[in-house]
Amino acid sequence: MIFFERKLKKLRKYGIRHNQILIDPGIGFGKNLKHNITLIKKISIFHSLGFPILLGVSRKRFIKEISGVNESKNRLGGTLSSSIYSLMQGVQILRVHDVNEINQGLKVFKKIYN
Repeated sequence: MIFFERKLKKLRKYGIRHNQILIDPGIGFGKNLKHNITLIKKISIFHSLGFPILLGVSRKRFIKEISGVNESKNRLGGTLSSSIYSLMQGVQILRVHDVNEINQGLKVFKKIYN
């Protein structure tokens, strides 16, 4: 959180407007499995910063480490489940590779859930 608070102060200093900012905690980038799982589980804490949250979980290595699926193109199931969990935590934007499949999965989930 402190990292983002410092960055936000810099952005404001340079005149970047509030509606031009997204928070992306960077799933995968230099993080191990425990770090990624903790970030995803506790992603809702970033809402306190007051900006939309973007999350890129698509085909990430943490899915491989959990599922044992080596080929990144075969990690759709892990991408879908982590995307659904993230949306349930209030994440507003997902970065995914398999847009049509994820969109279909989210539509079905939302219909059943609601």
